[in-house]
Amino acid sequence: MIKTFVVDNDRLRLTEDLAADGDRVVWADLLNPTKEEEARIEGWLAIAIPTREEMEEIEISSRLYVEDGGYFMTAVLPAQTEADDPLMSPVTFALAGNRLITIRYHEPKAFKTFPLRAEKVATGCTSGDTILIGLLEAIVDRLADILERAGRE
Repeated sequence: MIKTFVVDNDRLRLTEDLAADGDRVVWADLLNPTKEEEARIEGWLAIAIPTREEMEEIEISSRLYVEDGGYFMTAVLPAQTEADDPLMSPVTFALAGNRLITIRYHEPKAFKTFPLRAEKVATGCTSGDTILIGLLEAIVDRLADILERAGRE
């Protein structure tokens, strides 16, 4: 699935049509992308999207790299399963021009909370790099909550 966001009145807004809004899209979030969805994003931005296998086998020394003019970072992030068990899986963040692309195969909570907040409140997230900063801030906040809860248990 691809979720795309545009900036509207200094807020992020979910848009349904990459073809129609492609010039305005500042964030494309790929959740369990199909080969067709990966190819669509690759054609749109002229960058290679890492496969799930590439994301999982990436060495610590290779988690930050530049390729085809895009800047890539892969981080292993926690999420909760339906049974409330923790699940650790890689997420790749790619900056290409003024756009952010996220590729993931699980649902860390920050990917739900950050877009909701950025739709309601002007957060200063108006380009790929500022959206990345806002999203990373939400991820760090979530990790702090997890550590705080673990410290109390």
